[in-house]
Amino acid sequence: MRKTDIQIWVILGLIAVIFAGMSIAVPNYASLLNLKIMLGNYVLEGIMALGMTLVIISGGIDLSVAGVMPFTAILFAYMLKGGVPIPAAMALILLAAAGIGFINDFLIQWLDVHPFVITLAVQLILKGVNVVITSGNVVSGFPEAFANIMFLEVFGLSIPMLVLVILAAFYFIMLRKNRYFRMVYFVGGNPTAAELSGIHTKRFFRFVYIQSAVLAGVAGIMACFVYGSANASYGTNIETRVITAVAIGGSSMIHGGIGSIAGTVLGLIFVALINGSFIMSGLSTYFQDVVTGVLLVFAVVFSERLKGIKRKA
Repeated sequence: MRKTDIQIWVILGLIAVIFAGMSIAVPNYASLLNLKIMLGNYVLEGIMALGMTLVIISGGIDLSVAGVMPFTAILFAYMLKGGVPIPAAMALILLAAAGIGFINDFLIQWLDVHPFVITLAVQLILKGVNVVITSGNVVSGFPEAFANIMFLEVFGLSIPMLVLVILAAFYFIMLRKNRYFRMVYFVGGNPTAAELSGIHTKRFFRFVYIQSAVLAGVAGIMACFVYGSANASYGTNIETRVITAVAIGGSSMIHGGIGSIAGTVLGLIFVALINGSFIMSGLSTYFQDVVTGVLLVFAVVFSERLKGIKRKA
């Protein structure tokens, strides 16, 4: 059994323990409606976590998603209010998000600066732009055509949840079966060897950051479905929750080339259950950030110890 599989089994065990314990302690915790609400609260994080998984496996990081998500939500809201057809607005939003991903990669490679610095700077710039273009106000009042589909359900799933399921299945299959997607393990594990073997690593890193930004754009569109509005405050600390879910799922924050979509999905479910447990047990939500931080540290340490990776003195 691979060590990454062991971590997935550990997460499954923890999920089972939390679920069983809370089901006994809190009435209706295990109800289908409550489970849909708990997972629905993390649907935006889930969409972005899929793209972040590839970024982290490649050995990078993308903090700009916390700026891209509200930025694209605001642009999408303004387009709808301006009468742009919904499909055209979605296409334009995804193109804009891809442009931001391209800028991220361009600056990282051109300036030869760590992705943490560049993506953090882009996040801060976008957050400032979001406040400026909205004047700090909520953008609402969507046309009737959009309002009619906001609350649609397909197979019992809301539109955002359905999108998450489809994207998760797509990324799961592609990361296991598609040769190009699977290059992320080789590039992340040893970029120099990947370059010498004939892989255009710079071009591949560009793909990695563009797809991360595009999924953040998808999350921005879905935010309008979830909240029925757009606001510059959306996405506050969302990058922390996204990275925590990916790290808990087994993706290495220290060494590239390690991670999986299945692990990320389980990590997301785990974090969603923790959040739901706080809310339903009546504990102060201020402790959620404390627990998230502890989980992030635990996940990184546990993952590295499990894989037998040690830093040389």
